[in-house]
Amino acid sequence: MTKMKSSELALMHPQLISAEFLTFQTILVESKQSFTKEDVQLVSNQTIIDYAVISQQQDGGVARLILEVEGAIELESVYELVSATQGRIRIFPRRVVQTSLFDRKYSYEGPLGVMMDDGMLSLFVWSPIAERIECVVYDSTESVLKTSEMKRGDRGVYQITLAREYEYARYRYRVTTYLGTTEIVDPYAKAVTANGQFGVLSDVDQEIRQRFPKRKKRPILVKPTDAVIYEAHIRDFTIDATSGSTHPGQYLGVSERGTRSPAGKKTGLDYVLDLGVTHVQLLPVHFFGSTDEITRSPYNWGYDPVNWFALAGSYASDATNPRTRIFEYVEMIDQLHASGIRVTFDVVMNHVYIREQAALEHLVPGYYFRYELDGTLANGTGVGNDTASERFMMKRLIVDCVTYFAEVLQIDAFRFDLMGIHDVETMNSLRTALDGIDPTILIYGEGWDLSTPLPDRRKATSASAARMPGIGHFNDVFRDALKGSTFNEHDRGFVSGDLWKEGEVRNGIAGSVTLENQTYGRFPEPTYSINYVEAHDNHTLFDKLSLARPDLDENQLLRMSRLAQTIVILAEGIPFLHAGQEFGRTKQGVENSYNAPDAINRLDWTLRDRHFEMVDYIKNILQIRRMHGGFRLHRANQIQESLHFLPMRPGVIAYEVDAIHSYDAWQRTLVVHNVTDETIEIALDHPMWNLHVQGDEASVTPIEKGVAKIKVLPLSTTIATC
Repeated sequence: MTKMKSSELALMHPQLISAEFLTFQTILVESKQSFTKEDVQLVSNQTIIDYAVISQQQDGGVARLILEVEGAIELESVYELVSATQGRIRIFPRRVVQTSLFDRKYSYEGPLGVMMDDGMLSLFVWSPIAERIECVVYDSTESVLKTSEMKRGDRGVYQITLAREYEYARYRYRVTTYLGTTEIVDPYAKAVTANGQFGVLSDVDQEIRQRFPKRKKRPILVKPTDAVIYEAHIRDFTIDATSGSTHPGQYLGVSERGTRSPAGKKTGLDYVLDLGVTHVQLLPVHFFGSTDEITRSPYNWGYDPVNWFALAGSYASDATNPRTRIFEYVEMIDQLHASGIRVTFDVVMNHVYIREQAALEHLVPGYYFRYELDGTLANGTGVGNDTASERFMMKRLIVDCVTYFAEVLQIDAFRFDLMGIHDVETMNSLRTALDGIDPTILIYGEGWDLSTPLPDRRKATSASAARMPGIGHFNDVFRDALKGSTFNEHDRGFVSGDLWKEGEVRNGIAGSVTLENQTYGRFPEPTYSINYVEAHDNHTLFDKLSLARPDLDENQLLRMSRLAQTIVILAEGIPFLHAGQEFGRTKQGVENSYNAPDAINRLDWTLRDRHFEMVDYIKNILQIRRMHGGFRLHRANQIQESLHFLPMRPGVIAYEVDAIHSYDAWQRTLVVHNVTDETIEIALDHPMWNLHVQGDEASVTPIEKGVAKIKVLPLSTTIATC
């Protein structure tokens, strides 16, 4: 039978317009006129099925009828309404796949993707509504070697076993549904060819274990608040000639040792190690669709995923060899682990690049994406589609993908892009799954409340943080309080002159937990708060301050930047730095540089060299945080017992942190942040305090001993201990 779209059928047979299953027993029909079952028959596989018209209404020239079917439908079968006078029309199952009954009936927990079993290649793909799926095997010239029909199994899975002689060959699935027949790349493919044109018949899990039999262990992380996260884009990190990298813009460039700037100073990994961070967060390495992997152009951050399990080839030394990107990525992870650095994977599973071309949409149309009540696609992501994490197989796909990267590739942390699109249950399931691998693996994300048709109580937003234990949230309130609104380039923050934002800054300093009569809590524990003042999104901190304070010179702007970063690093919670913010990184005023050229996005290591004193200061602040537990408290009750703010004039925040362990050399620590243009003097309660931070100086060892009074210079921090 020739398949036609409903609009084509309407032109040929104007009486019946469209028909769609609403549930497993009801059909919505739109027709030019009402009808009875004597007029129109329901037919499946040449069998007439009994039904009843249970509802009908006229809306202008269109009659809408609800039919109730005797017994439940089988989605792999074709159902049609047939009339001698009105022809025939196909009944589409688009909406029924979005029902909870569909999930209960077809949820599948068996194997998916490609695996080697007893010397044979076993392939599994899920599509309950598919009428037919074929596995098409290609050689390296893209000529067909073999086409085999896959066998349908329980709960909508299709399976085939191939001889090992086809290992490393290319493959696709030829899927036939009511939309027609399309060749797709396996959504569970872990190895793909250049630009993701084909999957590769390879058991990647086994290959990694064979190639890397002795993987480096994860560096030790005792508790989440010990982490310091450093975000970088793989290309930006080493693409500039000033990085000295022999693998510019590549996976191997990230883990390369011994690189130097033209001034002879450390760059790349050596620099990051010297800075003192614990985690490197790399922008997305899912295979993404906007960059040609052969030419490595045009530039893109990579937030346009096509295949979630496969890696981007534009960062590999050879994008044409499917194994190169995998092995070089694993080598990078191992080298970072050997250096004492954990790795964060940027998870972008809230949408796909082009839904109409997505393999998931061709396998089960309408299932993997979220829809508004009127049937239009949800667009809380702002890129045309939202994935439906609340559906069983989408939730499973997220958990499968993340646990694959955690277990097989040994990723140590996961940052979720637009996490608020996902649902609470999925994020909690993921936390449980990762705890089974390694409970020190971090999960955190953007808990923004986005306009997606999921009830507020189910969204994985910051407002629901208390219902997602063990999952962190980017603290945008703290961010904007410090530097001004991200969405208003001229708005000022606390460090740039708006003293009214002091209360929100205090909240952030306290880990956004409640201190009686001092702060109100946004989060139940400090481990929920990812504290930051700059990320890859929006203006860099230096550019933002330049726009908000055009009256200031570069030196004053850098002092503001340094003060904002110091406040973040010393705050309770988990600090997060965007690569280059520590030396005043600029993107020349470009607010959204996701597709800007290297000239805008690169890390300019000569700028780092010019601002090396600022870098050295931030490095020492990070060392102070690392060496003294009062800045890394991981329970709300510890903060409530140990941290208290002191009364000060507007524009000055002073607080004292008491040590929770007797062996901490700093039993009392006084931190004072001054955003005013005046020097503040504070008398201490005895003359035996040691000064560690003042003005441009910061040191773990005292810069002055036995002080009874401290000075806090304009736009600076002072720390004294005893």
